[in-house]
Amino acid sequence: MKYTDYSYLWPPRPETKVPRSMLGFYQNRGYWGQVKKNGTCTVIFARGLEVIFKTRHLDIDSGDHRMWTPLQEHTRFFQSAGTEWNVFVAELLHSKTPHIKNELYIFDQIVDAGEHLVGMTFSERQALLHKRWKPISETYDQYRIAPYISVAKSFASGFDEAYTHLNREDEGLVLKDPKAPLRACFKQDSNNAWQAKCRVPTKNYGF
Repeated sequence: MKYTDYSYLWPPRPETKVPRSMLGFYQNRGYWGQVKKNGTCTVIFARGLEVIFKTRHLDIDSGDHRMWTPLQEHTRFFQSAGTEWNVFVAELLHSKTPHIKNELYIFDQIVDAGEHLVGMTFSERQALLHKRWKPISETYDQYRIAPYISVAKSFASGFDEAYTHLNREDEGLVLKDPKAPLRACFKQDSNNAWQAKCRVPTKNYGF
């Protein structure tokens, strides 16, 4: 599906909440895990010099990101993404993490080179995303690709262990079906069905 002019796309994100006791169930079903950061879901629309940062809230048609002003480093980085539209989904660690500011943690891609990736599975989109940039360093949950910008790692096992070793900026885990195809991102709940979130229950979330 072609994506040639800017229009808002809703980011794939989970609504189903599951307890830690169900992590093994999702792992046995073949789901993949990603660490979920305690941040602000942010959608990045990039085409050449035009870079637009949006939240997932109802101000989608009113100006830029309502909770944050990008640094020049962010804008310049995404200006190099290509001359056709690319759309990435990230968690912004800034207002909810006192010890981390201006960090974008990219966990999905929904448009590539002017193509809305409808029908492409989560595993296929992850492969596309991870071959786009060469990592400069890595940790257990992410690849660093530039100052202030990283890409989430996906893992098919060790869910309970990952949950045990979450960092203070981590909200929990997101569990995603790698075989699930992307549905058109025209509605807020279009891609809820193939993912779930398992939060750390003792955290005081800012939302």
